[in-house]
Amino acid sequence: MRVAIVEDEPLFLDALATSLASQQVDVVARARHADEALALIDHTAPDVALLDIRLPPGFTDEGLRLAERVRATYPSVGLLVLSSYAEAAYAERLISMEQDTAAVGYLLKERVGDVAELLDALHRVAAGDVVVDPYVITRLMSRRRRHDPLAALTAHERRVLGLVAQGRSNLGIAQETGCRITTVEKHLTAITGKLGLTQVTDRRSVNVRVLATLEYLRNTE
Repeated sequence: MRVAIVEDEPLFLDALATSLASQQVDVVARARHADEALALIDHTAPDVALLDIRLPPGFTDEGLRLAERVRATYPSVGLLVLSSYAEAAYAERLISMEQDTAAVGYLLKERVGDVAELLDALHRVAAGDVVVDPYVITRLMSRRRRHDPLAALTAHERRVLGLVAQGRSNLGIAQETGCRITTVEKHLTAITGKLGLTQVTDRRSVNVRVLATLEYLRNTE
């Protein structure tokens, strides 16, 4: 797998590159700002661009704007954005860039310390999946509501819904929970009936499932 890293902090950039190289990942480019990154991505054609969400000069959402430019210009390049903040709105913005193309991910920087978790996210994005940090989902599912519709779900259904929001396919959920795909489909049908998330049972578009679930979790009172 070929990866381009965009990170303004040189020590963190070097640490990422060294960790990935030790796992036989080919780090084909390193950049510290958006313009440099675009030129390097054009030259090296990576499988995945690993981007910090906050880059010079403003250190706000430059990484997301760069991701939008990369997706528009190089749609075959996967996008994995790193953030210090668990913001579902950032994940939604990333996933909604292109409804017909997945291969996007949103991961908290603290996950980078676990190389296996970072590698799993990179490989999933390179394979065309959607990845959302589990902590973002846990935070949304546990937030206090006046009337909590999630209370209608069983503990197992809540776990399945959380895996849907992370970007897991029906097969991935079955492997994670140790059950059959048909059982997962039954759980999704039950979740859909209880919550009205009609898109959750759609196996053809993982990113639609993720968007629908994130939107529900963010806006349900």
